[in-house]
This record gives sequence, structure tokens and C-alpha cells, in this order.
Amino acid sequence: MASGPVATQYTEGTVIVDVFDPKTKDLLWRGQGVAAVSDNQAQYEQELKKTVAAIIDKFPAAATKVAQAQ
Repeated sequence: MASGPVATQYTEGTVIVDVFDPKTKDLLWRGQGVAAVSDNQAQYEQELKKTVAAIIDKFPAAATKVAQAQ
């Protein structure tokens, strides 16, 4: 992992979810999605919730839990 600041270019509306190890502060996983940007706060909030849920569904631990449930 990089020890200094990392610059990443992204498009407006990009949603990034980072998962860090709380003990080592190492980045364990990064998920990314796109949410439509809107001036309507309620609509934007709904879009963000859907986008974050879709990103979290791709998290490896989520896949393991689903497999165990079946």
C-alpha cells in the first residue's frame, strides 16, 4: 500500500466505499459505483442509497454470508 496521499480522478457522481482494517489502517477493499447527481435532495438520497447497496453487495464478506445462508 502507498504510504502517502493518493490522488484519484473520478467523475462527478462517483461513489467510493473504502473498507479499512481498524488495527493496521490498511485499505482492505474498495468498491465504486455511480449515482446520478440531482438538485432534488430526496431523489439524490434515494439514488445514493441504491448505489451504496449495490457496491456493498459486491463486498467479499457479503458474498460469503449469502453462500452460507444457502
